[in-house]
Amino acid sequence: MTGTPILSSGHILIVGAGLAGYHCARNLRETGHTGQITILGAEEPRAYDRPALSKAFLTGTVTLEDLSLDDPENPLDVNWVGSANVIALSREPLGVHTADGTFYRADGVVLATGADACSLPQVNRAANWPSDSWPQDGSLTSGPYLLRTLHDAVALRDRDLSGLRVAVVGGSFLGLEAAASCTTRGAAEVTVVAGETNPGSARLGESVGEATRRLHERHGVRFAPASRASGLRDEPGRPGVTLADGSEIDADVVICAIGARPTTGWLQGGPCELDSVSGAVLCDDYGYTGVPGVWSAGDCAQWFSQASGLRPVGHWQEAVEQARIVAASITGATAPSFQEPYFWSEQYDVRFQGAGQLSTATEIQVVDGSAESGDLLVKYLRDGEEIGILGMNRLREVTRWRKQRRTRQVQPVAA
Repeated sequence: MTGTPILSSGHILIVGAGLAGYHCARNLRETGHTGQITILGAEEPRAYDRPALSKAFLTGTVTLEDLSLDDPENPLDVNWVGSANVIALSREPLGVHTADGTFYRADGVVLATGADACSLPQVNRAANWPSDSWPQDGSLTSGPYLLRTLHDAVALRDRDLSGLRVAVVGGSFLGLEAAASCTTRGAAEVTVVAGETNPGSARLGESVGEATRRLHERHGVRFAPASRASGLRDEPGRPGVTLADGSEIDADVVICAIGARPTTGWLQGGPCELDSVSGAVLCDDYGYTGVPGVWSAGDCAQWFSQASGLRPVGHWQEAVEQARIVAASITGATAPSFQEPYFWSEQYDVRFQGAGQLSTATEIQVVDGSAESGDLLVKYLRDGEEIGILGMNRLREVTRWRKQRRTRQVQPVAA
């Protein structure tokens, strides 16, 4: 079931001004919707390119103006509402309530609130800071910085890192991108607490994890060997990270990159069904929630397809494609088909690119390159079938694989 199409009219309310929300609005216009569209955003800025926050924006090669998703030559015809604190979804009448007492009534609602960054508990915290609240503006000596919002990134970008010790908690691409950016900006010492000897090896394979570690070590980054952080220390004059084994890492700046959770707390007890573990909004493969007139897309949603099971979340491409499908479902247009999952990461002068169902692979093979050279090309297989590829500075090979996959004519990966 996809929900009753609203076609070309009616008021569409999009809750969330991020990637999924913005592209849903744009695709509604492109598929013929002429009614009112309102976008409620938690932040004041309009939709911006979030992946760049941990990359080029931190190093100063991308400006605030460059981050904007909206095209100044072809701006969206929508009503933007910034700093909106949504608190409840109403089924009848359909709409949402905000903390200032406003009720936004709509003919259709798209939930695209994204996800909030996870953090760690404080250990020996400074006085006057509650145990469940860390500032995200760098006001404490140690941070921590979460790099989920533009506010987070601006605070870290404006911090002079020259001569400072930086600890990055989390060995995800986000954390590694932040480590690379801090190194480039002149931090005296950067330590990554990854939980794995080779970061990312559990998801991408030991060869990729080793190549990633070696890349960072060549630039002076240190890794706390297979350590897990248990808390953030903010003793006066002794900021840092406390590890699970009781040891500590001193740091002037702490960055947390340990994942995110769907921003759906405001939907608790409401009409939409939420995943019991993650809290994500449960949807079918058209983003329909089962509540008449309500769809969801992006990091706050968990899509399920009868054909392929759960859809992966957390990547730029997935949010954009879900937004397109939701828009088509609302207007009654032909829904585009999903492409293979795709992601990328930029660390120093290396661009990682991955495509396919990497997480379901039962076998990983190095096709070319090595951990030492840092130019790996890796393929992923399940029951002998090639289902994914990852390359480090391998644009040609990854692009060719994706093109072949779209036409279902994948040839074996070769150097």
